[in-house]
Amino acid sequence: MELKNKFGISILVMLLLTLPILAACSSEDDGESSPPAQPTASPTDTVTPAEKSTITIGHHTDKTGFASAAMETVDLGLADVIRYYNDNNLIPGIKVKLVEYDGQIDPARDKPGWEWLKERGADVIMGFLPNAGPGLQGSAEDDKIPLFVANGLLELVEIPGYMFVTAPLLEDQAWNLISWIMENDWDWQTNGPAKVGGAGDEASNFHVIYEQFEKYAEMYPERMEWVGGHIIPTGIYQWDVQVEALKDCDYIYPTNIFPFFVKDYFRAGHSKAKFIGTDSHTPWNKLVEDMGLWEEIDGMLYIAMTEEWAEDAEFMNLMTQILREYHPGSYEEVIHEGKGYGSVVNGMMVLESIKIAAEAVGPENVDSQAIYEAAQSMTLSFDGIQRYSFSETKRAAPDRLAIYEMDSSNKKLVRVSDWLPIEPAQ
Repeated sequence: MELKNKFGISILVMLLLTLPILAACSSEDDGESSPPAQPTASPTDTVTPAEKSTITIGHHTDKTGFASAAMETVDLGLADVIRYYNDNNLIPGIKVKLVEYDGQIDPARDKPGWEWLKERGADVIMGFLPNAGPGLQGSAEDDKIPLFVANGLLELVEIPGYMFVTAPLLEDQAWNLISWIMENDWDWQTNGPAKVGGAGDEASNFHVIYEQFEKYAEMYPERMEWVGGHIIPTGIYQWDVQVEALKDCDYIYPTNIFPFFVKDYFRAGHSKAKFIGTDSHTPWNKLVEDMGLWEEIDGMLYIAMTEEWAEDAEFMNLMTQILREYHPGSYEEVIHEGKGYGSVVNGMMVLESIKIAAEAVGPENVDSQAIYEAAQSMTLSFDGIQRYSFSETKRAAPDRLAIYEMDSSNKKLVRVSDWLPIEPAQ
């Protein structure tokens, strides 16, 4: 499987600005991936491939909507780690199948997509886009099917249920990012409070992030002044008004599809602010390349849950191995896209939960309830450090985060902190 060809920037911009929401596909097989290749049994296997039980992961993704360009590498990473577990018999007695639904990041397709995946036998469902959590949580609770999402809000997991969050809670990300910046990057003792603002779109819960920034400014007025957060309708990619409102900021947290904001900011003659963000910004590096904006984002600070490409670390080495094994001809293209392929680790959390369930009840007895119960004891450690875990009360997996800085001369992120224990949002 190789990545499909990318559109040039002019075509991408046209799609982002003008492409209407597509009608739902009518073919019953649309969105369903081909089953992974059957692993070859070794002489020590006690279960032959023919005896394996099938567990289905349903993926509520975006194949044709405005987030599809970034989701391509995310989808690829998830499919590849499932294939890797199957090929290497890492869950003895279990073959994992993936089916995908094109939700087009359209809230009206949340529930239909859930039902579509359920009808195709999904034992567990995943979603990476911001609408997945609030849009699918109710269905997960009603149907008792575990839901693993990458974007989660604190209010949705305060009462532990069938939804698990595989990436940091937005509140925790925001709080830990701004805390680190004010304590390590900005010299407030000399320069006074930093002016911080943001501009985002409605679909990505930016109000939650900006509320944390505002809280920090209220608690530490000597360090930071909150200029304001500006949120516009999703699908609009002109930021002239917001740029002028934030022109005096020292730091700006832009929308996830941030190259358009950066372009408008510098085109207006501004250059004071340093941009800040998260892993959600990195899948748009190809757009940074196409728009020639590497110099403009030099020094941008990111808070991250996984290592950067080429970093010598256990998880990154595993992810690199999987990518080189399955897509040797696309390796450079994939890493150039940013960190979307890091979905490998999100997939590992689900696969390890399935593995724990199989060990607990036997491969033939694994079902949604067994996976739900097993997920509550899932842990993942890399380089001797526990980085992710769930428990009976903990529904957000990351235990540690790190800060990275954009080195535009080399077009890559460089880690500038240790793996830091997450400080709960205020």
